Amino acid sequence: MRNKIITILFCLLLLAGVAAHLLTPDRYYSENEKRTLQRLPAASWTAISSGKFGDEIEDYLADQFPARDDWVTVKTLMERAMGKRESGGVYFAADGYLIETHKSLNSRQLVANVAAVKALQDALVGNGVPLRLMLIPTAGTILREKLPLYAPEADQHAVIRYAGEQGLNVVDVTDALRAHGDEYIFYRTDHHWTSLGAYYAYATWMQAKGESPDPLSAWTVEQLCDNFQGTTYAKVNYPFAPCDVIDAYYKTETHRVDYNGGRYVTGSIYERKFLDGSDQYATFLNSNQATTMVGGEGEGRLLILKDSYANCFAQFCVDDYEETHLINMRFFRGSVQAYAEEHDITEVLVLYNIPNFAEDTGITSCGK
Repeated sequence: MRNKIITILFCLLLLAGVAAHLLTPDRYYSENEKRTLQRLPAASWTAISSGKFGDEIEDYLADQFPARDDWVTVKTLMERAMGKRESGGVYFAADGYLIETHKSLNSRQLVANVAAVKALQDALVGNGVPLRLMLIPTAGTILREKLPLYAPEADQHAVIRYAGEQGLNVVDVTDALRAHGDEYIFYRTDHHWTSLGAYYAYATWMQAKGESPDPLSAWTVEQLCDNFQGTTYAKVNYPFAPCDVIDAYYKTETHRVDYNGGRYVTGSIYERKFLDGSDQYATFLNSNQATTMVGGEGEGRLLILKDSYANCFAQFCVDDYEETHLINMRFFRGSVQAYAEEHDITEVLVLYNIPNFAEDTGITSCGK
């Protein structure tokens, strides 16, 4: 009798969920997870026979499930109560850290991306423009001691070694970050490094160029917010997770900033409107744009090919150059070489966190 009651309750919950799903309009974007949600896929024989349609339907039902965020919280709390150390691709690490798991990397795409950057490096060096590659290990590698015991993680440093073996001019920031691992160099609830972590990488990059970096005290520090909960928090909706602090560092607060060839021009690298929303990290350089140009008071023109890790890194170098250009290869559809020539670029930095570098298919076009 007890089993029948449980079965009936389960069926009622299932029917209620289906009914709620039918009555609830689909969402396009999740503010909490900061990503686009799967929409209802179109059926075709090709999609069905390849299995793509089934995968997309599964993602659609998961993404559009009513009260999805609340169910994620319930799931996380149940798994924590069971003693699980991981949920939704996130490790529950020491000192309140929620650290994104990276158990494996896309080796095929990685090889293609290294080859593309090498081709770009060769082409630019022929024109007298040096290129350096900075691959950033994520928190799971740098803060390894905070992970649960025996937690599997991909060998990210092997990627740095491989890039160097292929002839790329690599700036390895691993040791510099590990040396400051007891400081606040990664957010506890987000996959990004903090501004402080970015500074230590900036200092290492400057030293690799034979230049002396200014001490951190040369920048004015401003707390932008103290209630940040980022991407790793969104994956688990863990109600006991701490809030993070986002700090800005600047020598000159005002800069001319041009996004996407004049489509939006403003006077600061900080878009403070995002501080009142759920994606506060987007305050740095207006989130992810195809192209960005920041005017400075230095000499030369730097081009950064990047993911979002460079958004807070850039605040340390924009005053070193007359212009700092940034290109996000996920959205840029032009030729990097042509862009470098058109804008008289004198130096190039390719800056990605390692899992992103191993996944981003847009990088393969940078060497063409």
